[in-house]
Amino acid sequence: MGFLSMEGINIRFIQPEDGEACNEFHNNFYGKNRTLAQWNWEFLHSGLPDIPFVIAEKDRRVLGTLAQIPTRMIDEEGEFLTGKSEEALLDPVIRGTGIYPALFDKIFSYMESQGVLVVWGFTPAIKANKRAGFEVHTSIGQLFFPLHGDAVNALLKNNLSSPIKTRGIKMLCSLAGVFSSAVLCCSGWRINRSLARDIRIQTLSAPPRECADLCRAFVRQWGGTTVLRDEAFLRWRIFENPHLRATFRAAYLNNRLLGWVAYALDDNSVGHIVDIIAASKQLHPKNIETVVAALLIDAVVKLRKTGALGVRAWKVNNHPFDNLVARAARKVGFYYIPRGEWMVLHYLQGAAARPSLQSLDNWYINRIYTEGVLG
Repeated sequence: MGFLSMEGINIRFIQPEDGEACNEFHNNFYGKNRTLAQWNWEFLHSGLPDIPFVIAEKDRRVLGTLAQIPTRMIDEEGEFLTGKSEEALLDPVIRGTGIYPALFDKIFSYMESQGVLVVWGFTPAIKANKRAGFEVHTSIGQLFFPLHGDAVNALLKNNLSSPIKTRGIKMLCSLAGVFSSAVLCCSGWRINRSLARDIRIQTLSAPPRECADLCRAFVRQWGGTTVLRDEAFLRWRIFENPHLRATFRAAYLNNRLLGWVAYALDDNSVGHIVDIIAASKQLHPKNIETVVAALLIDAVVKLRKTGALGVRAWKVNNHPFDNLVARAARKVGFYYIPRGEWMVLHYLQGAAARPSLQSLDNWYINRIYTEGVLG
C-alpha cells in the first residue's frame, strides 16, 4: 500500500455538487450501492448556513469525509440541537497523518458556532473515536426474539469458528425460538390483559399530529432526554426514508395517543424495532409497560407473518424507559444479548449547563438515532 504526500491536501466544507464524489467514495469504501438520491436525503436537509459535511481532498480526489446530521432533542428544559456524526471515512493512504482529527476539529468548531451542544455517533472503532475527541461512550446490547434457527447467521454475522459450532448454535437458536413463541402465547398472563384489550393499535401512513406533544410528555414522565420526534422529523426519518420505510403502528386508548412502534425487515430477513416510545399522565408506569408489551407483541406477530427469522431491538443504558422496554421485552419472549457497537459523545460549549447531558443514562436511545438504512 502506498502513502500520499500531505502537501496540497485541502479540508473544506462541501457544496451540493460534491455529493456524487462523496457518495462514490463511500460506496467504494464499503462496497455499497447507495444512490445519490439517498445521499441527498441524508445530508442536504440540515437547514444550517453551510452543509455540515467536510472532505479532505487533493487534486480533486476525495480522501476523507466527515458529516453531521443536525438532530433536535428534548428534555424537561425544552428543545436543543445536537449533531449525529456520520461518514467518518479516511482513505488508507492518509491514515496516521493527522487528517482524521483535523476533520473533526473543523466540523466540531462549526457545529459549536451553530449552537449545537453535543455531537454523538455509533461506531465499532472506539479507540479511533476517543483520539478524535469523543470523551464518553457506552456499549449497545440487543434484545432478540428468535423465530428461526437461521437467524443466528445474521445475528452473529458468521463469526463462528467451525461448521459444527454453527450447527450447534442454530439448534440452540431454534430451541430458544420455540421457548420464545411459547412465552409470546402466554404473555397475556404477564401483563394487564384488561388494559391490553382496550388498546387500539393501527398502522399510520403519516406522522400523528400529537407526536411532538407525546415526546414532551415522555420527558416529563421518564426524565432525561431523547430525540424530538415531531412531524417534520418523523416524516423525514420514517415516512420518506428512501432506504427502507418502516411500518409505523400507533397505540391509542380512548382515542388518545399512548405511543408507537416502528419496525422494518432487512435484506437478511431480520426484523428491527426502529422506534418504540410511550407516555401518558393518565397511566401508571406499570400500565405503560403493558402498552409497550402490546406494541412489541404486535411487531413480532406481524414480522413473523412476513417471514422474519428474528426480531432485534436495542438495550443501551439505565434510562427508566430503556429498562421498562427491556422488562416488557423479556415478558413477551425476547432475550438479552450483550453484543453490539458503541455510542460515543463529544460535548461542546454549553453542554455542561444542561443536567440531562451529564450522563448517558439520561438518554433514551434506540434505532431511530441511526442513519435509517435498516428502516
